[in-house]
Amino acid sequence: MSESGTSGRPEHRVEFDFQIDFSNGGGLQGQGFRLDIPGDDIADIDIAARLVRKLGLLMVGEVRITSRTFLTEPHRRRSTPDAGAVHGSPRLIELSHVIRDGLVTYPGLPAPVITDHLSFADSRSVYAPGTGFRIGRIDMVANTGTYLDTPARGIGTHGGWSGTGRHRLAQHR
Repeated sequence: MSESGTSGRPEHRVEFDFQIDFSNGGGLQGQGFRLDIPGDDIADIDIAARLVRKLGLLMVGEVRITSRTFLTEPHRRRSTPDAGAVHGSPRLIELSHVIRDGLVTYPGLPAPVITDHLSFADSRSVYAPGTGFRIGRIDMVANTGTYLDTPARGIGTHGGWSGTGRHRLAQHR
């Protein structure tokens, strides 16, 4: 006898371990992760695609799925119209990442190069005795990192960010 959710149909999940490698370096792994699936006859490649989409990941290289077990069970949590919303507020997701020397942020674009403009040693010969500091230099293409497009990027006739108020992007409380 299969268990049904609120729709009266069986609710299928797969529990599995995974390892994700990112094309720009680094990785992510999980154990005992559960994911909703349409039925119990889904291939690992389809589980991987659903996992990447559900987590909202970008620049994914290889995904390995192991130790999978199919489950037919009702949800343990209540369903809400926007599960990410808290107390009626919209869900905000932090997209920032640390830019470091050599980090490939998009295939085909040059990686940032971080060097010294003035090193500690060199600053000591330029400034007063006992004074030393470093001035760093970062060379990178303009869209290294996370950004939001405005109409100016595509057609060049809008005021860009200066013409787009932050209130149109997110509401902060």
